[in-house]
Amino acid sequence: MRKTKSKPVESHIFDGMASAVAYQAEAAEEYQGAELTARLREPLGNINHRAGELERDSPLFFGKVQPVLFER
Repeated sequence: MRKTKSKPVESHIFDGMASAVAYQAEAAEEYQGAELTARLREPLGNINHRAGELERDSPLFFGKVQPVLFER
């Protein structure tokens, strides 16, 4: 994770600049949110291989793809 900057000490803010500090903090939060959203929307890749393994090895699909070992 990224390191976030600490909030400036109230006594270090010039008179009349408190709203600019608040605006900067809000803009940083929006940027981080947009960056996270972009990362979450990136495709993770092709899942066909893994889906095939799940279908082949899952007990839910037993006998549908592979022959049943003990038929009645």
